[in-house]
Amino acid sequence: MDKTQEIMQQVRRIEMQARKVATTTFAGQYRSSFRGQGLDFDDFREYMPGDEPRFIDWKVTARTGTPYVRKFREEREQVLLLAVDASASMRYAGGASADSKLEYAARMAAVLAYSAVQNGDKIGLLLFGCQPHFYLPPAKGMRQCLRVVREILSAPQGGTDDSMEDIAAEILRTQRKSAMCFLMSDFLTKADKQAVGKLNFRHELIPVRINDPYELELPEAGRLYVQDPESGEQYEVNASSLALRTAHSNAMRAHMLEWDRTFTQLGIDSLSLLTHQNFVTDLRKLFNRRSRLFAR
Repeated sequence: MDKTQEIMQQVRRIEMQARKVATTTFAGQYRSSFRGQGLDFDDFREYMPGDEPRFIDWKVTARTGTPYVRKFREEREQVLLLAVDASASMRYAGGASADSKLEYAARMAAVLAYSAVQNGDKIGLLLFGCQPHFYLPPAKGMRQCLRVVREILSAPQGGTDDSMEDIAAEILRTQRKSAMCFLMSDFLTKADKQAVGKLNFRHELIPVRINDPYELELPEAGRLYVQDPESGEQYEVNASSLALRTAHSNAMRAHMLEWDRTFTQLGIDSLSLLTHQNFVTDLRKLFNRRSRLFAR
């Protein structure tokens, strides 16, 4: 079986799973969770207590000396943008999971895309961390949903992590209209509050961090030869060393906490997932949190 046939079989399996999950688990939750999306600028009005600071227009505020916010009107048609990291580190699959991080992202993207199809929304895709980057403009329908999954699974291999500044700039350049943006990555790049803040100002940003358990905790497995998937450099490590395993887990935990602080400071709701876990439970909790938020 050639690579194309293998990918198409994988796409069909994922499509069947996504259809079932989206229909039985998320029916109705998708729309109620993202009612604030698909907004077009309407007018300005004076800031009132309780307004979101991210809607303050600083140019008008500076000109008038009074805080003004931008008013929007909601469109029926919404856009779901899936921004997916396809760098070499996303190809990693540890012993605890049959899926690589990229395959895991593809399965979750399929559920989100199928939910968007059911809701009559457009779906777009941006693949970064690979060369060349790939942008699929938003469109409706099941054919678009299947193409999104196929493009993720067939993304060019061997790419390196992009900086968050570059990722945000490309999303803002390619997707100018306000969208629900699920940013799916292992977030092994440096945390960048300014870049994430710019992206969240334009779009409704939901970061989805995907990691393999073996990335976070090294197994006690004696001497190992490991290879950096992006630089190709190889290293010999003594995984029997408690000090080494502790230092590694502490470094990974500190890096993740730095990203968590960034999201919290910006008021962004995010997901942190491991590839051996079923993402459905966490995604349902996200939808429920957002539904309660919009019901207030």
